[in-house]
Amino acid sequence: MADIEALTTGDVAAFERLYRGLEPKLYAFAMKLVRNREDAEEIVQEVFMKVWERRAFLDPTQNLDGYLFTTAKNLVYNKARHRVYEFAFAQYLADYGAVSENSTQTALEHQELVQLYEEVCASMPPVRRQVFVMSRAQGLSTSEIAAALDTSNSNIENHINKALKMLREKFKRYDIVYGFLLAYAYLLR
Repeated sequence: MADIEALTTGDVAAFERLYRGLEPKLYAFAMKLVRNREDAEEIVQEVFMKVWERRAFLDPTQNLDGYLFTTAKNLVYNKARHRVYEFAFAQYLADYGAVSENSTQTALEHQELVQLYEEVCASMPPVRRQVFVMSRAQGLSTSEIAAALDTSNSNIENHINKALKMLREKFKRYDIVYGFLLAYAYLLR
């Protein structure tokens, strides 16, 4: 508990003690989920980067182990979801022969989808856009966003659902079957 309090003030030594104490358990946990040494190491590094970035918001009474393992699990799920979307888009391209026949057209289509995605995001109300970016780009959980913005989890979920609905509607109008998948995958990078 004293280390968490010290960490909230930016104490590097407290962070190093936390890292040395929990890294082996967190690595073993990540390894069980991803079954790949490099991916597990990357997950552990990202978890501790998030801890350092959010150190000022840590609650000394919070179960830090639970927070770290939940963060690791969320990162694994986000990475898996990202890979699924990349696979779906690659499958779409393979089905239509776009990869081998016309990579310039594929690049233009990709750029068009990215631009369309950015336009939809720009048209969102500022708070909705902020919540959506925190959720999808930064990988924060609903409760983490709610705490950072001092609001309820249900309010955050409502913003995310409305943002996703806006994206689906826009891509549906353009008759792009996998466009939303691409935009979503782009967002998770």
